[in-house]
Amino acid sequence: MELHPGQRVCFSGHFLTARAELAARARRAGLLVDEAVTAATDVLVANDAGSGAASVRAAIAAGVPIVDEYTFDDLLAARV
Repeated sequence: MELHPGQRVCFSGHFLTARAELAARARRAGLLVDEAVTAATDVLVANDAGSGAASVRAAIAAGVPIVDEYTFDDLLAARV
């Protein structure tokens, strides 16, 4: 999986890094940050893909990939 400018990302759950910082990193990489998972969302960042949270359920139903915070950081780093 790769991240490209213009892709949409959504965050769900609790993270070690402040959500605002994660969103800022995403925006600096040219990603669009959504408040909720939609059919247009390209990736959901959620540390607990089995949480049963509405956003996780929506991502699964829509076939949106789910990654954890560490994988998201790795994907951002791979863009450099």
